[in-house]
Amino acid sequence: MNYLTSICRTAVLGCIAATSLQSIAATEPRGYYATIYAQASRLGSTSFDENGNGGLGAGLTAKFDMGFGFGGDIGFRYGNGWAAEVEWNYRRHDLKSLRGPATAVNDGDFASNIFFVNGLRRFPSTSGGWTPYVGAGIGWVQEIDFDLNSPRRDRAWSKQGKMGLQLIAGAEIPMTKDWRLTADIRMLRLGSVELPAEEGVTGRLSKPDYNPVSVQLGLRRMF
Repeated sequence: MNYLTSICRTAVLGCIAATSLQSIAATEPRGYYATIYAQASRLGSTSFDENGNGGLGAGLTAKFDMGFGFGGDIGFRYGNGWAAEVEWNYRRHDLKSLRGPATAVNDGDFASNIFFVNGLRRFPSTSGGWTPYVGAGIGWVQEIDFDLNSPRRDRAWSKQGKMGLQLIAGAEIPMTKDWRLTADIRMLRLGSVELPAEEGVTGRLSKPDYNPVSVQLGLRRMF
């Protein structure tokens, strides 16, 4: 009986807390906002093959330096704790090394230009302080490209139209009535990407992974 009583009490407290959070969220004003941001981005190493006349061959492993990115969004708060936004993002990760059985390259980059539609769950407080949020977004790749540079020739592979997913967790920090700072972590997942030749080569790269994680700071204007 004590066990059942504890479960009931926990369930009641959970319902009260959820109702309270929903009540607080309902006090958040509706309205538009716009954000610009910069980010530091980490891209893990990846293994893939080159099929074509690029001279790289199979069994390649690429490693990358810490990358950078920037972008912006336009969003709308619905006044109930939920928000939706359209986001543009550019990221670039410079090549640290590309190694294979007969290959050694150190100059190049792996970059992307992506548009997202994001949904966010915001958790405003009665004090009007920080507003934590979590969310997810679906992205459409305008372009993702892998470039290699050398004195003899530049080589590039790229793709358009792939879909991806990102997860978001962060906080909005008030500065004035209309201005906010934002700080969040974003995990982007495009998976393995088949990259057809674009410049200086034929064939394709099959299939490097592109799953960066970023930490970003933004400046937001509320309307």
